[in-house]
Amino acid sequence: MTICERHSGGRILCIRLSGLGDVVHALNALSLLRRERPDAHIAWLVEDRFRGLLRGHPCIDELIGVPRGAWTAMAKNPLRWWGLGSELRQFGLRLRRAKFDISVDFQSSLKSAWLVLAAGAELRVGFGRGVNREFNLLIQNRLVRAPRTGVHRIERDLALLAPLGIPTRYAGPVLPVSRADGEAMDRALAGRLTDGPMVVIHPGTSKSAAFKRWDPGRYARVADRLVAERSADVVLSYGPQEKELAEEVLGLMRRRGVLAPPTENLQQLTCLLSRADLFIGSDTGPMHVASALQVPVVALFGPKDPVQTGPYCGRSIVVTAPVDCRPCTKRRCSHVRCMRNITPTRVAQAALDLLDGGGRCPAVDGLIRKPMTMGFRLGRWQGQIATCYSRPEFYARLCDPDAIISASDAKVIRAGQSRCSASVPASVEGPVERFFVKRYYPKRGLYYKLGDLLMKPRARNSWDCARRLLMAGIPVPFHVCYMEKGRGWGRHQLLIAEDVTGVRGLCDWLAPDGPSHWSCAPHMAKREALGRAAALVRGLHSAGFYHADLRANNVLIRPRGSTPETFIVDIDRMKRVGWLPPLLRDIFYGVDLRRFAQSLKVRLTVAEAARFFRDYCRGFIREPHRQRVIRDIVLRSPRGSAGRRKRSLWLARTEPQQGGKGAAV
Repeated sequence: MTICERHSGGRILCIRLSGLGDVVHALNALSLLRRERPDAHIAWLVEDRFRGLLRGHPCIDELIGVPRGAWTAMAKNPLRWWGLGSELRQFGLRLRRAKFDISVDFQSSLKSAWLVLAAGAELRVGFGRGVNREFNLLIQNRLVRAPRTGVHRIERDLALLAPLGIPTRYAGPVLPVSRADGEAMDRALAGRLTDGPMVVIHPGTSKSAAFKRWDPGRYARVADRLVAERSADVVLSYGPQEKELAEEVLGLMRRRGVLAPPTENLQQLTCLLSRADLFIGSDTGPMHVASALQVPVVALFGPKDPVQTGPYCGRSIVVTAPVDCRPCTKRRCSHVRCMRNITPTRVAQAALDLLDGGGRCPAVDGLIRKPMTMGFRLGRWQGQIATCYSRPEFYARLCDPDAIISASDAKVIRAGQSRCSASVPASVEGPVERFFVKRYYPKRGLYYKLGDLLMKPRARNSWDCARRLLMAGIPVPFHVCYMEKGRGWGRHQLLIAEDVTGVRGLCDWLAPDGPSHWSCAPHMAKREALGRAAALVRGLHSAGFYHADLRANNVLIRPRGSTPETFIVDIDRMKRVGWLPPLLRDIFYGVDLRRFAQSLKVRLTVAEAARFFRDYCRGFIREPHRQRVIRDIVLRSPRGSAGRRKRSLWLARTEPQQGGKGAAV
């Protein structure tokens, strides 16, 4: 499938030029690449100022420094432009002579694009739209699509190895440390610390990220409390041009603190942080270094999103402020309320919890199931696949899509003229046991053919909607692969998703003989069940989607302890309506609710129906007139006696029940 699959080794060029935190994030992908391709020759391109961090790295065979500082100084002087052009040409020739087979561009920006072109690798891997910047995708020939938000930078970098046949899974980073630097740091700290836990506080940031800094006086208050309650050795670390800030924090402390010894290079900083029992700081490079070393971290996050750039590899607690304007992408801010509203009490309590063994580690061993995909082609079939399933064994199975459904171990669920569905063994590692495969055949009839031409085909629409719903936190079965062959009216499609086992439909769950025993269930159990169903529909609509077939049988429930898991299935016809005006959106939402209410096989009281509607509107639809529009659509009576019986779920608007107190829907 790829060059690395044809050759066990190969020459691979990895590009991550800057900054410190981003280089550290890419080290997880480097560890995974070396583990999966032990015989490959791996070269790494990095700017000179960060070259010391990777010096002597066991996973890198060739470290190439980019003298960006010298080139920038030459570019500012027109008299040196000729020499700059000569140096750039010589550097490009050096990359071309190395004859790299693959280039993996973690930077994916303009300053890395010319390096990719200069290397001239046969397989050039980069990010697709959303993550890729400055038209870098135009020079790549294999793109990985990753969402801009909702996934960590480390997970995105790991997904970039999918075109090499390497599934997206976590791999611990390696930060090299020379023996000389370690001994120098030990000598500098000797005699300055006691037997208490060593807490490193890094109050500074770079000049361009000064809006992420926290008040020095508050750092001092946190440090005093740690010394008083844990007898901690507080060490104030600093980077270039940050020593005055560290000294200010030290001067404001009422108890004993220590100024960190000066670090001559990044590996000495790594040595210092590796000896810490706790790190406290904002969103900076040293924080990411500490997390990569699995040092417990208290991270103070103001404007940035901790889901994307927070601590990942070790135990951590992220402290944020409850302000509406965060997270944001601004570089400058006049008020910085997101940092000012972080209190010393919360930071100190988080530090104490981590010292007592608390905190959470986002990194989990195994496949990372996030909606990150890549394109591929197998003969006449082409499509997209989730990066966590990008492995040669899975591709080999996809080479004959017709045999997937017709295999002897496949269980055909539905077969018809337009679609065939089957459940087949997964044959992959992990908790997934089976896949659910749908094969779509060309439809007959002019109406359906025009629909496929004017709109997305059902399989492709289901694939795209599933990715967006997963990013919005709406539980749907994880979609694995989408394939198609042919064009227009003669298009064949194949959709593979993880099969959710051990589930029951909502109707069966609420039936008199079902697990919920609705007719004899206690009041609180009914209230929780209605709340879960309302939250699921509310999440679907708040994400801006209209299901078009939201029936109770399309809501699956899997018992997991005291809180069952819920899933929405059959999203082939789902449409995104979030771009429509509010009135039109409310009409679509009301139709969904009406169909869902009519499909339930249990009789709810007026109070229960009203509670469901209130739970649905909570935090989503606040305007009374919008609530009335949706309610009127739900209460619209279908024709005939059968329709009136279905409408009995939502009995009346405000009329009281006979023999009881009424409630408004």
